[in-house]
Amino acid sequence: MNSFLSGVKVLQVGDGIAAAAATSLLANLGAEVSKLGGGFSPPRVGPVIAVGTASVPLVDVVLDRGKRVLQSPSDTSALIDAHDIVIIDHDAAIDPPHARNAVVVSVSPFGLTGPRSVERGGELIAQAAGGMLATIEGSDGTPVPAPGYVALKAAGAVTALAALHGLDRRNATSAPVNVDVSVQEAVAFTAALPECAHVLYSCPGRAGSGRYLAPSGLFACRDGLVRITAVENHQWTGLLVALGHPAWATGLGERAARIEHADLINHQVGAWAATRLKEDCAALLQANGVPSTPVNTPAEILTSPQFASRGAISATRLGGTALSVLAPPWATRPGGRFGRHRTGRLNDLRVAELTHVLAGPIVGALLGGMGAQVLRLEDRDRLDIYRRTGPFAAGRPGVERGAYFAVANHSKRSALIDPGRATQDVAAALEEADVLIENVGAARLTRLGVDPVEIADSGRLVMRVSGFGSTGPMAGYRVYANNVQSYGGLAGLTTGSDGSPARLGTVIADPLSSVVAATVIAAWALGPARDSGAVIDLSMAEVVASTVAEFVAAASAAEGVVSDSGAAARGGVYRGADDRWVAVELSAPADWARLTELAGEPDQLAALIAGAPAGEAAARLTAAGLRAAVVQRADDLVNDPHLAARGFFPEITHPDPDITTARLVGLPWRFTGQGPIPLAPPPALGDANARQERMTSAG
Repeated sequence: MNSFLSGVKVLQVGDGIAAAAATSLLANLGAEVSKLGGGFSPPRVGPVIAVGTASVPLVDVVLDRGKRVLQSPSDTSALIDAHDIVIIDHDAAIDPPHARNAVVVSVSPFGLTGPRSVERGGELIAQAAGGMLATIEGSDGTPVPAPGYVALKAAGAVTALAALHGLDRRNATSAPVNVDVSVQEAVAFTAALPECAHVLYSCPGRAGSGRYLAPSGLFACRDGLVRITAVENHQWTGLLVALGHPAWATGLGERAARIEHADLINHQVGAWAATRLKEDCAALLQANGVPSTPVNTPAEILTSPQFASRGAISATRLGGTALSVLAPPWATRPGGRFGRHRTGRLNDLRVAELTHVLAGPIVGALLGGMGAQVLRLEDRDRLDIYRRTGPFAAGRPGVERGAYFAVANHSKRSALIDPGRATQDVAAALEEADVLIENVGAARLTRLGVDPVEIADSGRLVMRVSGFGSTGPMAGYRVYANNVQSYGGLAGLTTGSDGSPARLGTVIADPLSSVVAATVIAAWALGPARDSGAVIDLSMAEVVASTVAEFVAAASAAEGVVSDSGAAARGGVYRGADDRWVAVELSAPADWARLTELAGEPDQLAALIAGAPAGEAAARLTAAGLRAAVVQRADDLVNDPHLAARGFFPEITHPDPDITTARLVGLPWRFTGQGPIPLAPPPALGDANARQERMTSAG
């Protein structure tokens, strides 16, 4: 646990999972968290544990650790004013209470404004309305819900970051601040960011992880599943070395050929993997540079050598039962003191980043959107993959036209490194920075003369983001988001109705890890530790594992655990007459009563939805007081009237002169009454160099 937020008092009001996850993250950063329950108590899904005569949902055990539970006071206003941050989550939009000096964060299914603000929500509605459910499908094409509370936990991480943005605003104005967090927007940001970028920039081809070549997917081994993803040509070459240069691979060295013959490749790689153990298969492929990882069950997470080496599992007791729970998904090495006092304001925070792909760059974009001064260090000979290979706006290549680059790199500037003096250029940039964000790895840092420990000892913060962290037996593994989603337990728990693994298309591991990393940096910058340095070593696999932490805890209990309690109460996903899907959440006795009034018998729900287009069916159910939502794809989100009313896809002036005006995926929160948080465009390559040259000439 960090003590970055030491002295900050946080109050959770309500029993919503998003608020519980947000306050859990803030508690892990040293805040003093109290919980005031009540308002609504929806049935939980997932494993429960017997404590005496009571059954306690393990999701609450995991999220409420370290919190003080309060009884309802006679004067709620006095309680609110005794805290710095108050997070309210009643699973519906309510008017925020008055506060004299607190940051009041309202978490609601669709935000406090817009045409859908009156609708109720829940986990399944969040997955459907936020675009997550559309990225996960079973073997028959049916959308498959992610397990437990993945969407609401992701919204919780966003809420924690939004709360710290509010704290920064309160500290600047010495006035109370109200923050409006939309769960729908939070899920779209964390679970459908690349897919939305694909639509916003009219990119050809498949979006997100759908663009990967063969081999890509889950392959059955003798003892389970392994995730293999070979995208780059050099990864394909490494795969052939591991497989012994098979004859069937002749002529498949280029991407176009591998796309054309994907079925052949996946079949042959599947036959090869079937003869091996999954750990051995992954290790052999990794030794040849191929991203590959075992697909872990919750029990295998508990015995993971990588997790054990990093101290990612800790022990606790509930009643008389011993449980293993996950620690925060980062390791901390304290550093030295800074030579002067920092202001504690985000707009005075100077951030340098050596990052690529998604997880690292999004951290800087979030902080830039919150007001920090972010400088992206770039090398023309080693450009980010999304600058180099796209997908590009309208399919036309160009270093400024990368769609994913735009949504992951807004609100920052770009400084080009001179290849002939790379170490000097980087050192000069870091000398001016309070924070370094990196996800390029130890070898690249060494070539650039960057020592994270040395930087931390000089009183600055280093945020290191990687698939498994920078220590442990898997520290050097090459991975994509789907690899860490497999190792962290999410892929193995996401199964279709027949029990087979679903196709997990979301790359939630990247944006969610970015949100967590940005929250840690913001906590350091705002809290009393800001004049002391540290190295934060964040593991994306551990972030993913935290989304299914209650299942990991259940696997550790010798007895007393009932799995999937309440799963039938969640509802389901049904096909409409237009072949679109509707998610219906049934989480309270009153929901079943409303359904009976509408459909006659609950088992007639599927027929009711099948008789109308999905949008009409969902509207009818919602009008009857039920929780229902069309399963939205990225194009639905981009054209969603509710999101448009809230300005979630803000317009910016794009650096490419042929694009001129474009849109970004916005921050999933806003200050009440002030509209969306304004964002700056992504940087033109080297725009900070050009700016410096102009200033030098003018001087």
